[in-house]
Amino acid sequence: MYVHTIRITVFLLVIGSLTFLPYPSVAGQQHSVKVTKIIDGDTIRVIFKSKSIKVRLWGIDTPEYYQAYSRAAKKFTTRLVKNTSVQLEIKDWDDYGRMIASVTMADGRSLNEELLKNGFAWVHIYYCKEAICNKWYGYEKRARNNRIGLWRDPSPVPPWVWKRNDNK
Repeated sequence: MYVHTIRITVFLLVIGSLTFLPYPSVAGQQHSVKVTKIIDGDTIRVIFKSKSIKVRLWGIDTPEYYQAYSRAAKKFTTRLVKNTSVQLEIKDWDDYGRMIASVTMADGRSLNEELLKNGFAWVHIYYCKEAICNKWYGYEKRARNNRIGLWRDPSPVPPWVWKRNDNK
């Protein structure tokens, strides 16, 4: 009886946790959305299925709010996508309820890649694990070598290190 109760409890916990995902069946799909607001360099707000949601750009990380180049990254993202339609390739949902996605602009360019090429982002070493990430490391390296964007700074600190050092 005890083992049966544990199995039922675990089953209910698993099923219950799935209901908290905003749209669990959309991962890997492409969706056209309207960008309504830029939160920061790597987070935008869009209209998705008639709802306003936050989208975190997959595979990259831009400077945090109090870091150097944070405002420049936000301004760059704003210039490229605010009030435009973009395509999202949904990867996942994070613990904050944000969609994680790659963003393709109307002209076919990747917003994620443009941030890297223009020196406003790092490839996220913890989350970018797909084949495309190797190409993205090349974009980051080129921006670094050419001292573009945040790479003008002699030793920029990646956001995941900055947060770990209690700079939140």
